[in-house]
Amino acid sequence: MQQVLLFFKRLNLRTKLVIAFVFLITIPIFILSIKFYGISKENMSDMVKKNAYEIILNDNENADTKLSRIKDNMVSFITDKDLYNAFSEIKPTGNEEIWKLDEKVTEIMNKYFSNLQDVYSVQLSTSYFTFGTNRASKYAHEISKSFIPKGKIINTNLYKEANEAEGKIIWIPTFRFKEMFNLPEFDDTNLDYSYLFCAVNKLKQTYYDGNNYLTFKDGVERPLLIVNYQEDFFQKIFKKNLLVDGSYFFIITKEGQIVSHQDKSKLGKTVKYDWLPKAFENESGTDFLEIDGKKMLVCYDKLKTNDWMSVMVIPYDKMLNKILTSIRAYTLYLAALLIVIAILISYFISSMITKPINKITTAIKKTGEGNFDLALQEEEGEFNELIKRYNRMNEKIQKLIKENYEIKIKENEAEINALNLQLDPHFMYNTLNIVNLMAIANDQEPISEIVTSLSSMLEYSTKNKKDLVSFREDMQYLRGYVYIMTKRFGEKVSVEYDIEEVLYNYKVPKFLMQPFVENSLLHGFNSLQAAGKIKIACWIEGETRYYLVEDNGCGMSEECLKRIISSTESSIGINNIDRRIKIRYGEGYGVKIESAPDKGTRIIINLPLNR
Repeated sequence: MQQVLLFFKRLNLRTKLVIAFVFLITIPIFILSIKFYGISKENMSDMVKKNAYEIILNDNENADTKLSRIKDNMVSFITDKDLYNAFSEIKPTGNEEIWKLDEKVTEIMNKYFSNLQDVYSVQLSTSYFTFGTNRASKYAHEISKSFIPKGKIINTNLYKEANEAEGKIIWIPTFRFKEMFNLPEFDDTNLDYSYLFCAVNKLKQTYYDGNNYLTFKDGVERPLLIVNYQEDFFQKIFKKNLLVDGSYFFIITKEGQIVSHQDKSKLGKTVKYDWLPKAFENESGTDFLEIDGKKMLVCYDKLKTNDWMSVMVIPYDKMLNKILTSIRAYTLYLAALLIVIAILISYFISSMITKPINKITTAIKKTGEGNFDLALQEEEGEFNELIKRYNRMNEKIQKLIKENYEIKIKENEAEINALNLQLDPHFMYNTLNIVNLMAIANDQEPISEIVTSLSSMLEYSTKNKKDLVSFREDMQYLRGYVYIMTKRFGEKVSVEYDIEEVLYNYKVPKFLMQPFVENSLLHGFNSLQAAGKIKIACWIEGETRYYLVEDNGCGMSEECLKRIISSTESSIGINNIDRRIKIRYGEGYGVKIESAPDKGTRIIINLPLNR
């Protein structure tokens, strides 16, 4: 090291400067190149992750659309009056009656299932016959294939699960034909129905269509409707959108049973993945996981029709391989170019420095002592540019000092304003507490309760900045507001609460019902002669939460209703509540208002149960 230092000291000034400049520039370029590569890799990873996730969402939506269409057709079929009439008019006791009944059933099936291209087969099966398979039918070859062995359907898990469903449509994951129907010696290897998944529904004994009760004839076995899909139904949707080689997708149930997979050996098998329960809990998302010792990008989304999960797995090393190769090459070429440019610039600058720089050193020393007003006189020669730059540096330093001083003043002012803003709520709380104590001391309990309610409302409004809050907290705010307003109106207004206790544990948008209660109090009872009544009710129905605000006020015309919905005069605004709900939960949720002059007003807010 000493010999290196000694060698460096013996070099001339220009060489020293070139070596120093190159060294100082090369290190930052090297660091920036590594940083650039890392950021590029991360950004590309996020981009691929986002694209893959969007693909799985779009494909899932496509699959859901197709599956929900057949589900709707199944509902229409099992509630068809002609179907029940057919089984009531013809008792299938002999072959002739069975064929007559099959003729009618096939005609009804054609009406609902003949144009569904994605469906492999549709069957109405009993222990004695599979209906809808009459080859003389015009459309039978398009909608049905008779492959269920006679009498086998009753002993299958398929029939058992449909029977336990009590008339509901259920989806049966992919099964092997020979295993489902207990045919161990049957060779189904080359059959196109070797692997199937299906939607099944066991028809109810009695069904009410809204006008009449539809009933199967006594002694007639209730048939089982089976809509079969080939496993490649999902392959046709998902396989074409795989991003890179080595990617694959599969459909899996919550219990881990494989519904669809590119590896046919896994169809119908049950697997255990540590990440699967969390995926079903999240319902949709992406994650980087280690599968079979390799890092994989896993994108998943739950099908709404049957609660199965669609999963796309992409090898991490392959999804960025081509892109990162280009980025690495670009980074190296750019770094090399910048280093070459740095060397040329360093050599050019150092060539201009050939004389001692005492004058500059002295000036810099005085600048270091705080004399920033010093300006060097320009001279002819190679120091002229350096002197100009020094003078400019001094000017910039003075300017920066001034700007820094002004910025410091502004920061102090901002800090003072922030402290003032922080003190204002505390001042209000303290003042309200003093008023409360004075009211208590003077036995003014109503005033004390109003002040306490107002203090709680103020704290809720100022401290809770979240858009999504606990319903319990929001109701505390609303009760405080109602208490104050009913004190204002006296006995003219009464409020009734009917709230299911479990709803207090859910989250709701902030100020969910307050604008509607405020509208009832300020506008609904404006010209009402009788006592005003407001009903606040909250309940759960199915997968939906309902929040009701109803009054017996003067009601509104259609024009007035439109004006109030679009108004932003209140603190939160009715249309604001509706937009916030639709943005967060979707267009299927929001605010519904029913009102008519002298008929009162009824507002219902619906929110999803699990979000």
